Amino acid sequence: MKRVLSILLFYFLLAFNVYGQDIKNYVIENTVEIESVSPIPDQYEDLEVIGGAIGDAQIVMLGEQDHGDAPTFLAKTRLIKYLHEKKGFNILAFESDFYGLTKGWDQLLKQPDSVRQFIKKNIYPLWTRSDACQYLFEEYIPETFRTEKPIQLSGFDPQLVLDYSYKYLKNDLDQYLNQTGLATELFSAAEYKNFLIALEALIAKARGKGDFNGNLHETLDNGLELIKNEQHKIGDSSYWPIVIRNLIAFNNNSNEVRDKAMSENLKFLISKKYKGEKVIVWAANTHIMKYTDKFKIKKRLSGVIWKNMGTDFTGDLSLEDKTYILGFTSRSGTAGRLWTEPFSVEPANENALENWIGQNIDYGFIDFKSYNLNSDNLEAPFLMKGPMHFYIPDRFLEIPWNLVYDGVFFIREMYPVKLEK
Repeated sequence: MKRVLSILLFYFLLAFNVYGQDIKNYVIENTVEIESVSPIPDQYEDLEVIGGAIGDAQIVMLGEQDHGDAPTFLAKTRLIKYLHEKKGFNILAFESDFYGLTKGWDQLLKQPDSVRQFIKKNIYPLWTRSDACQYLFEEYIPETFRTEKPIQLSGFDPQLVLDYSYKYLKNDLDQYLNQTGLATELFSAAEYKNFLIALEALIAKARGKGDFNGNLHETLDNGLELIKNEQHKIGDSSYWPIVIRNLIAFNNNSNEVRDKAMSENLKFLISKKYKGEKVIVWAANTHIMKYTDKFKIKKRLSGVIWKNMGTDFTGDLSLEDKTYILGFTSRSGTAGRLWTEPFSVEPANENALENWIGQNIDYGFIDFKSYNLNSDNLEAPFLMKGPMHFYIPDRFLEIPWNLVYDGVFFIREMYPVKLEK
């Protein structure tokens, strides 16, 4: 009870202090220290402030500046444990293969050992081979299947290339098209054979197998459009229309096309497959960003800013109201994904958020939602290494990061992952 009263008092004082503050003073005065990113202890008192900010949200998106940020992976693991054990979040959706982590996950006999093996093959190895994710994948998630409330995995990436999709997607789709009669209704025998060849080549492309050329792209695109249109015409209510939309997005891959598909996949998971469940989303900062359709871009920044997944997803106001987006940022150090050379992150700019946080804070949390509720200057831009490990100069784009993320997890010293032992 004392803990609850303390949290309520904190938010009362926070609201009282926010009004009229600019963002710099707000960050200086309201960054809350997080004691540790280590996921091993089952103690979460310092995370209650994040839980209070999340409130009754049904969807929590956890970002990362790069897919090799070791302390971020540890912090996200600890947050997943807290959200699962204390806030009732039982679904964990990864920026990984939608088909494998939905259809494949449904087919899996879920015991700790089988879950471990499935994870290794159907979530990107940038995470599964990382030392900082071993506790999450090897121990925590599998062992929840010995409890009454296991963590169910899912995925939302339309790049259908991992193990289950590689082994089964072509044959599964072939079976569906033949059972429904679409294979013979929409294609000649030769056309259908070429369509399946093109599909197989697309899935194999990421593995460096086969030759997915322009002719195969066009063959696949034409065939998928025929199938999609016929599905719409007959009112197909099965799982297959969304798989076809994913394949269309994969075949026409671009940042915005991919993010649009990821958003639609998340909507499917939340509104249909796991309706009523609380969902944690694991993805890059660049995907979970919202408000990006409101930016007044002075020069093209298509490698960082587009209509990102978070923007599309929260464009549905009913979803925005029940979503909390937590970005990650860091002050200094090194970064780097597995199988790449480490690099120095851009030093903290003296006028940036990373430099406003007290030197005694190694890990911290800033809730922008409280600021936004009480501020009269919501759109004032400020510098923050929001998407990746660098600043977007304001001569290119002025960004009010408080509208891009609902909150930010601060890490003072970044360091890269290592390959699992």
